[in-house]
Amino acid sequence: MRTFPIFVSFDGKPPLVTGGGELAAVKTRLLLKRATSVDVAADEIVPELAKLAEQGLVSLVPARPGIDQLRGRPLVIAATEDDAEDTRVSAIARALGVPVNVPDRPELCTFALPAIVDRGEVTVAIGTSAAAPVLAQRLRAWLERELHPRLDALAKLAGEFRGTVAERVPSGPPRRKFWEAVFEGAAAEAMLEGDETKARDLIGAAMNEAASAAPAKGCVLLVGGGPGDPELLTMKAIRALKSADVILYDRLIGDGVLDHARREAELIPVGKAKGAHSVPQEAINALLVARAQAGQTVVRLKGGDPFIFGRGGEELDALRDAGIAVEIIPGVTAGIAAAASLQIPLTHRDVSHTVTFLSGHEAGGEEPSFEHLDLAALAGGRNTLLVYMGVSTAGQIAKKLLDAGFAPTLPVLAVENASRDDERRVATNIAELAAAPARLGLKSPAVLIFGEVAALPTHGLVEDILALEELKRA
Repeated sequence: MRTFPIFVSFDGKPPLVTGGGELAAVKTRLLLKRATSVDVAADEIVPELAKLAEQGLVSLVPARPGIDQLRGRPLVIAATEDDAEDTRVSAIARALGVPVNVPDRPELCTFALPAIVDRGEVTVAIGTSAAAPVLAQRLRAWLERELHPRLDALAKLAGEFRGTVAERVPSGPPRRKFWEAVFEGAAAEAMLEGDETKARDLIGAAMNEAASAAPAKGCVLLVGGGPGDPELLTMKAIRALKSADVILYDRLIGDGVLDHARREAELIPVGKAKGAHSVPQEAINALLVARAQAGQTVVRLKGGDPFIFGRGGEELDALRDAGIAVEIIPGVTAGIAAAASLQIPLTHRDVSHTVTFLSGHEAGGEEPSFEHLDLAALAGGRNTLLVYMGVSTAGQIAKKLLDAGFAPTLPVLAVENASRDDERRVATNIAELAAAPARLGLKSPAVLIFGEVAALPTHGLVEDILALEELKRA
């Protein structure tokens, strides 16, 4: 059962629990954490429910409730432990659009009861879509240890100031940053330590400062989004995503990376692909400048690292020319991720002393000239070439390297979608790549690793093109 977490108000009609046994008592006790009273439909009840009824927390209604008793309820829990009766109640509730839960019968439920960490005004609900309730309980136990017991007091204090802050501190980024400073700073620390007077004074002083402050200046963070696996994001990159008002992101940003963005952040795709530049670089530069000048915190999220064939330098120049504050947050580049996935070093004392990063195409042209490189010197050995964006020009690149004196048998490894679930690795040599690049069946994005390191033992499955050709000829 796929569920979406929400918090239900009990301000109107009370929730209803059907059944008077121990299971019904457990569910009633849970609902009373937030409901002022619960209606229980049963003819006979266990002592715990009887005691709650004496305290005025439970109101007894006749067993086997019908349409009129279920209509308008915020939720219903059918806990009679009688399959036929629980099924009947579930059918009525679903027909009326009333959320219903039947313990241990997910097919009869329209919502699942979470494991709850209760800190008064602060509530954490943990759900596993009824798949693993014991796991939810373990997570709750961990959070109980981690969350400060005075979070309720901190939340209530913030609630007292909320209206005044809304009147005095401008909405949008200034107000959000004000509250972030409160909850991350000395005011929250004082409240959690039990010094409410100090906390109030600090919040008041911060509010006065925020109300009189000049309009905030915007900034741009050039953030490396890594090769695709969200677990390869740096902690600093995650913090940047959570702070952004707007995020301009590339086409190759991996699934799950943008999940770290604030829910309210504006997401703008500006990805470019070969022959299909959806947003020209000049327009991206102008958009970065305009949004920062409007006072926003802007994240330019780029695949890999901003300064490895990511055109980060061009964006940096435009921002500096406009006087915009810039921060650079590096990322794991695809070539490094590919080597890590294969578990081969790009440098090795016995095999390779240098690494050269190359682009497989040039601005305004298809085939790279490599005129800026002494390829003959690199052909002398103990070097690794790491080629980006070379899928369409792989054959021409291999021919240029052969012409420069690279050995025809020099190993080559190609890695598509490094670090992603659909990663693919292919092994060949320069001569084979030059003769028949299509045999590799490469698709973008991919990197090519040329050098003796490509012959070192690898981790995981690698398609050996040379071996496959030998089998075909045999």
